[in-house]
Amino acid sequence: MTAVPMPVDSMAKVDLLLGQAIMLAPDHWDDTTATLHEAMGIALLMAAQHPTGEPVDLPDVNQQNVLGFVEQALREVQSWDLALAADLPDLARLRVLLADVRRALVAAARQG
Repeated sequence: MTAVPMPVDSMAKVDLLLGQAIMLAPDHWDDTTATLHEAMGIALLMAAQHPTGEPVDLPDVNQQNVLGFVEQALREVQSWDLALAADLPDLARLRVLLADVRRALVAAARQG
């Protein structure tokens, strides 16, 4: 175990953000949707293994789209200390998945 405190509130927030993103995601299944679901599975497991004792709120839920939720989740995960990778073996994978989803959503938005 590391001496770095576990960001349990942030983990819960990432879980909620990705849950919102999935609810707004397209109904068709593609690589981006599959990657988003994989990231959500990792976030859900992390939040379940390290629960917070306080409720976590998401401000402006009605004002965001899938990309906004993914970007916010990515910022949260990128704020975590990389020393946590010893205790969170899927941390690097989650960062990569969220970056991939963000890149795909931005590219899709540019195409129309």
